[in-house]
Amino acid sequence: MTKRYVPQIREAHIPEDGVWAEIDASPVLILSIPEWSAIINEHTKGFKYVWMFDRTEDGYIFCFHLESGIEKAIAFPKEHAGILLMNDYTNSSFAIIITDQELKDISDEATGLLLRDVYLKRHPHAGW
Repeated sequence: MTKRYVPQIREAHIPEDGVWAEIDASPVLILSIPEWSAIINEHTKGFKYVWMFDRTEDGYIFCFHLESGIEKAIAFPKEHAGILLMNDYTNSSFAIIITDQELKDISDEATGLLLRDVYLKRHPHAGW
């Protein structure tokens, strides 16, 4: 049995920008988080993640842990980044790419932290 990931992180970042794209016909959520430049080139094989819901802030929190020991969290408040999670792409598996660049300036050669096979498990109290 796989050990369940229990986040230890105490803060989450809200993406500065985000957009959905398709790469090789698969949905990808591209997020800009400039503060994370130090982790953009980390290996993500074997990463663990969990979605949580913050009732007070009315938003989802995506927590992930890399094999290197790095743990991060992304906040998706309903009226901000949460809008990205209302897309039909979240009804099945998708990937997340996190870049430290502004999306308006991003090129095809840009690097990013790629998290594959993410599935959003909706919280029953969220209502969205």
